[in-house]
Amino acid sequence: MSRVVRSGRLTRSQERWWLRLYWREQGEYDIAWSKWWDLPPGIDVDTARNAFTALVERFEVLRTAFLLGPDHLPVQVVFDPADVRLPLSVADESSREEFRTAGVHPLVGGSVFPRPPWSVRLFTRGGEVRSVGFVFEHIVTDGSGLRNLRQQFLDLCAGRRPALRITHPLDRRAKEDRSASTGRDDPHRTDPAALVPQAVLPSAAEKPSGSRFLMSSVSYTGLLRLVDDICRRDGVSRTLVLTHAIAWLFARHAGLPRVLCCSTIGNRMPGDDSIDCVSRMMDSLLEFDESASFRESLKAASAATLRSYGAEVGSGPRPAEARLRLAAERGVSAVRPLYFNYQGPSQPPPAGAEAQEGVRWTREDAWRPVDTHWLNIVWINVDDDDLVVDFDVDTTMVPASVVHRMGDLLPRFLERVAREPDAPLATAGALLPADFGVVTTARLVGGVWVDTDAVREAVASCPGVHAAHVLVEGEEVVAQVSLGARSTLYDVHEHLLTRLHEAVALVLPRRYRLIEGSAGRGVGPGVADLDVDESWAPADVLPVLPPVTESERELALAFQETHGTPLTDLAPTYADAGGRVILAPALVESLRRRGLTGLTFGHFDTPRTLRSLARSLVRAEQAHTG
Repeated sequence: MSRVVRSGRLTRSQERWWLRLYWREQGEYDIAWSKWWDLPPGIDVDTARNAFTALVERFEVLRTAFLLGPDHLPVQVVFDPADVRLPLSVADESSREEFRTAGVHPLVGGSVFPRPPWSVRLFTRGGEVRSVGFVFEHIVTDGSGLRNLRQQFLDLCAGRRPALRITHPLDRRAKEDRSASTGRDDPHRTDPAALVPQAVLPSAAEKPSGSRFLMSSVSYTGLLRLVDDICRRDGVSRTLVLTHAIAWLFARHAGLPRVLCCSTIGNRMPGDDSIDCVSRMMDSLLEFDESASFRESLKAASAATLRSYGAEVGSGPRPAEARLRLAAERGVSAVRPLYFNYQGPSQPPPAGAEAQEGVRWTREDAWRPVDTHWLNIVWINVDDDDLVVDFDVDTTMVPASVVHRMGDLLPRFLERVAREPDAPLATAGALLPADFGVVTTARLVGGVWVDTDAVREAVASCPGVHAAHVLVEGEEVVAQVSLGARSTLYDVHEHLLTRLHEAVALVLPRRYRLIEGSAGRGVGPGVADLDVDESWAPADVLPVLPPVTESERELALAFQETHGTPLTDLAPTYADAGGRVILAPALVESLRRRGLTGLTFGHFDTPRTLRSLARSLVRAEQAHTG
């Protein structure tokens, strides 16, 4: 049996990545990171293998595995280096492209993964290792740590063993617990997402005719030196300059003065050479005052980001359940910010050459047939003097023509910032073509984009609905429906909840109203019947739905086993019933032991009802034959 050196709880950022890792094991599609190292000549297979063995000895995180503990919460265990089997394989260099294309993941199958979430393949030619493919989960490292790992590997191959200062995530968790015990946690702090629509942009009026998801990569020559000039002059980071510019383009396209930006940040301190998960998501609200100067706008964005970071440090990451409740209040499946993923040094060098005249750039488009993340993502990669910006978008929200214009407008906007720092931000509007604004059939209602046609179609698709109309009354979306004898308004509401994750165009009506021709007269058990033209709002009252069917009773038993509290009503959402997202895998495993399966991450990260969870359950043998 493998010996465990130490174990403990996950850090808060690890918990987020662990959930993704768990659902990968259940068959959900999710990407793992991969890095490719081209190696200098002279490294044979035994030398490379010994170097990786030494890395595993030196870095505890490379011999850390994750599993469910007896309290149903995830734990991490660190194995003795003598008991670790290296997840390493060797192949001929000719198979490298096949390996890359296959997208090999370190974890596959249906276990609760008590094994390292990383793997390595050595590619050889003529007896020497010419390149390395390193595939890993985000829970291991954030990318910058992997560059450190590469240098450590090369040093070990050369016979050098530099001293290390290492912080394992277990030690980070201890620091987090000490911070929480100081009483700084503020559960009442404002969520930036409460001040913006649930998506940066609505669905466009014109739907794409071909593939829907586009990755448009723009490689800039000379632009980074321009960015660095702004950084040195105004005392801000490369990350902020680029985020501010790109967020402004999205805001002007949407016609809104603010954008919720989500960024990946790190907390490794200088001198910490560890390889671990040091990244987490942080939301900041950037508001654009067009009368402010470019310099003032940058400083305001910097201050907003620092405030958000201060809240994260002082109070810790906001629980997932809080964001789920906010989404439910807005009537959407999730709050979807504009997500930035920045790789590379965030600070410019102390001094450098002046910006080149005439920035040049090239573009390469790649289309994907399926969605993987439900976010519009901007990937920014800085490597020496190269700057690459990848616009990874859903073209039902950001058409390809708009993406291309953003790539072309970015250097022109940054030139204005660099050369006219005291000019009003509004002057940059002259750069935008007349048709740059969004064209959509959606409208903003109560801070949420609403496509009434999409909502009507979803309401009409509910079993038992004979006719449906959707209208806007003040700041409320109202659904008027004609129902069959066995249907209720709550059934319509629940049906919409199960559909929310499928499209950003859907929102929940705030109010439902029966219309002439309805045979259905009620809302549900425990709620008084309605007369025609009377309305019902889910925020006012929900029916009481005790567990009745076999699957509902099994769900209630599994909930009590994992959460320690009885489940007597299936009308609320998982979060509103007291369910913790981090315990969702334990609930799934408890149901699996009872022979029931069918639940996915989508059942827990969107405001679906507990009854809809029970209805999704199937016997394991039925799932297998299906």
